[in-house]
Amino acid sequence: KFDFRTKLLVIVLTMSLVAVLTSDILIYTLLGVLSVYLIIQGFGRQTIKYLIVCGVFIVLRLLSGGQGITILMPEMFLFMVLRILMMVMAAQPVIGMPPGEVVAVFKKIHAPDGIALPVTFMLRFFPTVRSEFSDVFASLRLRKLLSWKHPLDAMEYIVTPVIFRSSRIAEELAASAESRGISNPGKHTCRRKIEFQKRDWIMCVVAVCVTALYFVLERTVA
Repeated sequence: KFDFRTKLLVIVLTMSLVAVLTSDILIYTLLGVLSVYLIIQGFGRQTIKYLIVCGVFIVLRLLSGGQGITILMPEMFLFMVLRILMMVMAAQPVIGMPPGEVVAVFKKIHAPDGIALPVTFMLRFFPTVRSEFSDVFASLRLRKLLSWKHPLDAMEYIVTPVIFRSSRIAEELAASAESRGISNPGKHTCRRKIEFQKRDWIMCVVAVCVTALYFVLERTVA
């Protein structure tokens, strides 16, 4: 696996490409590049799920002919969702990282706490909230409250408990992080050896070169 700094660079470069690229062909090829990036890190199953979801939105865009699918799925919605999914794909290797390792890396590169602490907190928050969503859906299915006949009621049953539970989770995670000394100005250590290895340098060079190539191709296509 790659170092956290390598993964962070890939996320930043992907965000820049997603914000700039306008050609559908380039977007689709970038989707393939991200798939390879995930597979070489052992996220094959997640990659298949991402490709299926992205494939659905790509098909919807092709069927709509750039006009969107009714008022519920305008072209801009399909345009944005596809790009958001690609950014999530780039962030997938970071999402599962241990928060302690992330803190140690930030301390090693002397990153300001205003950046390090929120990122570390999010890495613990989102997986927990995802688990809460699963529990909420399981509970609603058990009570037979999920129904397409009453979508607004179903949305209320889903959103309300998740909002209240998310607030509580945020407080619990903040208290847990403080008790473990996350804001301690001293040296933070990690059981895993943190160093920028040869494979990280190779990945960084490849990522920068691929990004530069896409920028050149975007100008050529435009």
